Amino acid sequence: MNILILSFLLFVIYLLMDLIRKNKKQTKIDPPSPFALPLFGNLLQIGSLPHLGLETMAKKYGHVFRFWMGDVYAVVVSDPEVIREIMVKKFDNFSNRPKTPSFQVMSRNYVDLAMNHDEQWYHIRKLVSNAFTKTKLRTISNVLDEQVDHLIRKMNEYEKNKLPMYPKKYLQKYTLNMIFSIMFSDEIPYEEEENEGRMVRLCRSMHIIMQQAGSANFGDCINILRPLRSLWFKLFGSEMDNVFKITEEIYDEHWETLDKNNPRDLLDHLIIDSRGLKDKESVIMIGNDFIVAGSETSATTLELFLMFMINNQEIQEKMAGELEGVVGLGNRATLSHRANCPYSNAVIKEVMRIMPVTPLGIPREAKESIIIADKYFIQKGATVIINQRALHHNTAHWVNPEKFMPERFLVEDDKHNDYLQPFSMGPRNCVGSNLAIEELFVACANIINRFKLNSIDGKPVNEEELFGLAIAPHKFQVCLEAR
Repeated sequence: MNILILSFLLFVIYLLMDLIRKNKKQTKIDPPSPFALPLFGNLLQIGSLPHLGLETMAKKYGHVFRFWMGDVYAVVVSDPEVIREIMVKKFDNFSNRPKTPSFQVMSRNYVDLAMNHDEQWYHIRKLVSNAFTKTKLRTISNVLDEQVDHLIRKMNEYEKNKLPMYPKKYLQKYTLNMIFSIMFSDEIPYEEEENEGRMVRLCRSMHIIMQQAGSANFGDCINILRPLRSLWFKLFGSEMDNVFKITEEIYDEHWETLDKNNPRDLLDHLIIDSRGLKDKESVIMIGNDFIVAGSETSATTLELFLMFMINNQEIQEKMAGELEGVVGLGNRATLSHRANCPYSNAVIKEVMRIMPVTPLGIPREAKESIIIADKYFIQKGATVIINQRALHHNTAHWVNPEKFMPERFLVEDDKHNDYLQPFSMGPRNCVGSNLAIEELFVACANIINRFKLNSIDGKPVNEEELFGLAIAPHKFQVCLEAR
């Protein structure tokens, strides 16, 4: 009995000390903050859609504020100038990611591009940039044309049979095959058996990975639960293991058939430029980064594009009119048309602004204590979160930010393009951003130039979000009508 009472008293003392620690300011220029609870910090205040909860906090506490994710001290930023100082000017101090049990497992102990640290990250980033440049110029246009033809052919089948279409799996196949073609000289057939094919296995694993990576899991945020989180992964593994196995098989095939004088794809270039087997796991994980992050985020952006086109018929028709004049009704839109389609480009930008698919990105960590913008103290070890949702809805920079208005990107000498940051910025921005923009334009332009998009019941599609590392809309169908 005495042991129970003593344990209870010690726990109460711990909670009181934790309460004081989390609400005590380190300096006079600490960012403002909401009141933090012991143990949980502010986790219970941000709700099931954390990016929206943090956006609400930004409206109250400002576009730089601190909060506690359990035992993790974090600074949330949605001011564009402060973001630029962190990501560009003071990059060296914020180049690394925080270490958590989930991040460790998903990156196989931080060997991939997304989670790597310090000098090893510079090595991997240079490896990817060099290989990507060598590969892209030769292959991108042909791959885009081929893959968009597959997508349009499948959509034509639904249109001719007058059937509504769930677009998500076909958009995933389009973006996934873009990665597979450029990375591995391979693709997943559109006719692949749905119940046992690689596509289903990959998509299932990717969906779970993106949800897990975007969640503030208690096992990552609360210190006393971290060992349990790590033990769980050791006992049961993770979804990343499934993706890794598929990628490793492809790596081994490339290694055995490699011709250094005639590299076939991005993977060949990575193998040639790497340090051989010493970099094998990193090269495989780079493939996983492209498969998981590159394909899923682009597919979700395309799905959001269809949703907003259904819900904004006037904008859809205006985009269709531009494409008809530039491309010709029913003709294939290619990258060569992009420069002459300012309105279509503006529509795509507005989709990425109003509902950014990675609303909180991947956090950074402060290597040393630092003062940012001459007024915010960020302590050593702090997790830094860039809230793209709040950045893209900041009323100081966007008029009517909740309204879908592509025209905002057509004003000359306007700073909107500087405030739009869907791919982050600085040395650690998205290495595949140009590819993503190109595949988005080709898909969006060809869909709108061929089909009129409608909902199945004439009502707007539900625009509520499902949260993960990449947010997604609720599942919906689209009715296609040939133009």
